[in-house]
Amino acid sequence: MVTAVLVSHDGARWLPDALAGLLGQERPVQYAMGADTGSADDSAQLVTDALGADRVLHLARRTGFGQAVEECGRTAPVLTPEQLPYLKRPSGWDPVTRSWRDDAYDLPELPHGEPVQWLWLLHDDCAPEPDALAQLLRVVDNEYELGREDVAVVGPKLRGWYDRRQLLEVGVSIANSGRRWTGLDRREQDQGQHDHVRPVLSVSTAGMLIRRDVFEQLGGFDRHLPLMRDDVDLCWRAHAAGYRVLVAPEAVVRHAEAASRERRTVDCVGRTAASPHKVDKAGAVYTLLVNARTAVLPWVLLRIVLGTLLRTVAYLVGKVPGQAVDEIRGLLGTLLRPERILAGRRGRGAPRIDKDELRPLFPPPGATVRMTVEQLAGNLVGRSDPEVASGAGRHGGAVESGPGGDDADFLEIEQFARLKRIARKPGPVLFLVLLLVSLVACRELLGGGALAGGALLPAPADSSDLWARYLDAWHPVAAGGTSSAPPYLALVAMLASLLFGSTGLAVTLLLVCSVPLAGVTAYFASRPLVESRLLRAWAAVVYAFLPAATGALAGGRIGTAVLAVLLPLIARAGIAASGLANPSGGRGSWRATWAFALLLTITTAFTPIVWPVALFLGAGLLVLRRTDITAYGLRFLAQLGTPLLVLAPWSLSLLPFGFFQEAGLEYGPSAAPPSTCSVPAPAAPGRSAASC
Repeated sequence: MVTAVLVSHDGARWLPDALAGLLGQERPVQYAMGADTGSADDSAQLVTDALGADRVLHLARRTGFGQAVEECGRTAPVLTPEQLPYLKRPSGWDPVTRSWRDDAYDLPELPHGEPVQWLWLLHDDCAPEPDALAQLLRVVDNEYELGREDVAVVGPKLRGWYDRRQLLEVGVSIANSGRRWTGLDRREQDQGQHDHVRPVLSVSTAGMLIRRDVFEQLGGFDRHLPLMRDDVDLCWRAHAAGYRVLVAPEAVVRHAEAASRERRTVDCVGRTAASPHKVDKAGAVYTLLVNARTAVLPWVLLRIVLGTLLRTVAYLVGKVPGQAVDEIRGLLGTLLRPERILAGRRGRGAPRIDKDELRPLFPPPGATVRMTVEQLAGNLVGRSDPEVASGAGRHGGAVESGPGGDDADFLEIEQFARLKRIARKPGPVLFLVLLLVSLVACRELLGGGALAGGALLPAPADSSDLWARYLDAWHPVAAGGTSSAPPYLALVAMLASLLFGSTGLAVTLLLVCSVPLAGVTAYFASRPLVESRLLRAWAAVVYAFLPAATGALAGGRIGTAVLAVLLPLIARAGIAASGLANPSGGRGSWRATWAFALLLTITTAFTPIVWPVALFLGAGLLVLRRTDITAYGLRFLAQLGTPLLVLAPWSLSLLPFGFFQEAGLEYGPSAAPPSTCSVPAPAAPGRSAASC
């Protein structure tokens, strides 16, 4: 006996197809319930007209999907074979009047011999094919005939709403980093390649068929997962309780993914509308932390944190700051509420199955690397819209490739707008082009070689050795001494620590990436001065290939390379801090003042000569602003005093004439290995960066 539960929320755009799919099943349901969660459109009326007023619950707008299903489950009666509810035929829907005709009622034949009560869960933006329920029940019948009565959940194959051959899901899993894993390629078309019944970790709630007694035994959906990742959590708990979850690919449901693709607001999480990416991230972290075994919990937590940091950097590089903020907010929103995690773990108890039985249902090691690379590449070319952002999407790389229905014009406009966004954001493309040029010029460094020669000091093999050199009280330079170690060693050691302790890789990245990073910083820093993106990109390329920047790469001068990268940012922060960019002549902001102080501190650690130059320019500004000497004097002290204090006692040893230094060996004509980094720029005589 099957009870269908359909939840609607601002879904009038998709409901006619969804209701027609529900009421037009070849094997009809015995009872249908609807729940509308405070829709602002005609959703409630559409569901009421289709199912009847006595079968529709009207809930608060902030009600989540799982809570709405629970309310329907409590209201719907336990069916008996004698019950024969009437249903409406899909042919009775009038698209002109947007209502059901009076002659649209039908009395389906009720099959007998089904002692098990099932719940069929449907979204308002999913439309099942006419034989979807029959195929789901056929899988159940086949398993029961074989004596496998532990099947508790069966899910359909999900296809795109617009491109009806586009695969979205054929079962779903979750990686230790929180990635939603479908195992599908991006834009993969359905050619029957996945049409075999198999166990999976989870199936989507869009079309999920679940035993009613198991649903009640598990306590329904977790209230802390009001919208996303609730399916993975529920099915994971079903596995832990000793039941099986299967996917039935012959059952097909089209899904529009309205919430995750930001076609409607997500307002069931808090008092205000939330970003789908944030909700999905928080749900992923919560699902992993409450369901993972205690033995692997530290490793899972580490993977989540590292994965979040890497994706945040990728979003920032790809100019998607909103997604980066959502990553951090989603993570912190869960970790800062440990009482929820502890309560969730206590409620789940010990699993009844061995860990080896679940292991094949999770992504294999390294399987998510390819997806991460694809996402990073997509962000770097400016793909920031919610349609393709994997963080917000429910199906990872399975993105619909094109329209196939009435909304073709809508998607064509969206795809055209996406191309315009790519053309209007040349910054990431500029970085890729400059990085490619640098890699081609330094191609002999790619492999097992290490960067040496030129002005480079011999680098230790491990970052711990570099930290030791920085922290030691005695340094073996010349005859040895107790002078303070240059602070740039600590900065390089921090970068090497992030690169798994490889100091050679850290030095190589600093030099090879200095040219593309210099171009990117020049591009962004010049935004207030030059409105034309094309002109800014051209000027950034010219700046990146200045002899000073390319010569620093060829000569192995880390200090000059870092200066070339940070100089545009320092100039922009300095202008903002001084108030020179304000047409009304107002004071600069303290935020810009501290940004300038931070950038000046980092640059001074590599190239100390920058500090006296900033001192000279700051003194000149004080002369210009002598009428407001107090306010600008405080900013002046903050800007110039911060590097001295942070870099002390090393910075104090530079006074008064020790600023003419740089990270690395001193300039001179001593011998050096021949150059293998063919950057077309003049290098220091007798000095070169070589691969050895």
